[in-house]
Formats: sequence, structure tokens, C-alpha cells
Amino acid sequence: TRPEEVDEFIDILETAAEWLMANNIKQWPPGMFRNPTARASMLTGIANKQYYTIDYHYPNNNGESKGTTTKTDIAGLFVTNFDDPFDELLWKEYLTEQGGDWKDALYLHRLVLKAPYKGVGLTPKIVEFVEGKVKESRRHYLRLDCLANNERLRRFYGEKCRGAGKGGLNQLSTVWNPDLGLEFARFELQVVPFKSSPFFVTTTD
Repeated sequence: TRPEEVDEFIDILETAAEWLMANNIKQWPPGMFRNPTARASMLTGIANKQYYTIDYHYPNNNGESKGTTTKTDIAGLFVTNFDDPFDELLWKEYLTEQGGDWKDALYLHRLVLKAPYKGVGLTPKIVEFVEGKVKESRRHYLRLDCLANNERLRRFYGEKCRGAGKGGLNQLSTVWNPDLGLEFARFELQVVPFKSSPFFVTTTD
């Protein structure tokens, strides 16, 4: 991911925001990603290697897709982090009550695919990639969220997002975000068992 791609990122996110609004899903108000503050935040995220592009490699005339591609397109993007205040608000209280630590996870956000690339099997590959990043970060969990009233997306995350034969993530209780006035559904997957690799040291903050 490169800083010069930020305008394409904004276009992808704004297209998604317009689609959500058209489908009465009030998650991202159109225009929110075009303001200077949002742009600066994206550039910081890119510098911190939190933004990832989803590259789709078109096959050549022989149908081969590796090593002999004729074109590569940005099919979408996603973001990962482990210390965002938004995730702290959604997860810390619940996990503290369960004896866990909200920082013992990599959080997946803003997973957006352009329309032509939806339904072609990219999401399971993304989730698998992020699972690998969980291991690299020496944490145990992958977590994500979506609006509680987005029933279609909740079913997908809970039943299908890891691909055929793997199912989805575990769906936990919903949580109200008072700052946004919205209810969110929460999902998690324990990627690394504690007994085999208890490497994350919990914090007290």
C-alpha cells in the first residue's frame, strides 16, 4: 500500500458509503472519507502499514493467473489494527468481565470490495491472511464488527466468511456505541490456542 493510492481508497470507501445509504444502512455517511481529517488519518494508517489493498490478477489468454498476468486491479481494501479507541469502546468492558484483554487481538475493519469482485471468493482469502497476521503479531484473536441491523452481513460473518468447510466467526453479544448512537454486532475467532502459545502478556490499563 502506497500513499499515492489514498485517493483510490477514498473513492472505494465513498462508493461503499453511498451503497450503504441507498440500502438504508446508516454506517458511513457519504462524504465522511473525503474530509481532510479522514484523509490525514488514512495517510497515517498507510504509513503504519494498517491499510491493505486487495489485488485481483486477471488471467492471460491461456487462463493462467500466476506469473503471466496481463493486468492487476485493486479489487478493494481492508484495515487492521490492535489499539484503536473504537475497538476499546466496543470490546474492553465485555472482555474485562470475561477475564480477557481487548488488546490480545487484531481487529479487521473497512473490508470493502468493488462490485465486480463481490462473490468471487476473495473474503475467505482476506480472513486467512489476517489470521496469519494475528500469529505474526503474537496475539490470539481475530475480531471484527458490523452494524447489528445488517442481518445479511451478520449471517455472512457468522456462517461463511472463512470459506467452504470452515464456516465463520463466533458471534457474540451486541453492544451499543453511545458516541455514534448505533448498535454493533461483534465477532471473534481464536486463531492461536492459549495452551500451545501463551505469548500475549495481558495489560492492566
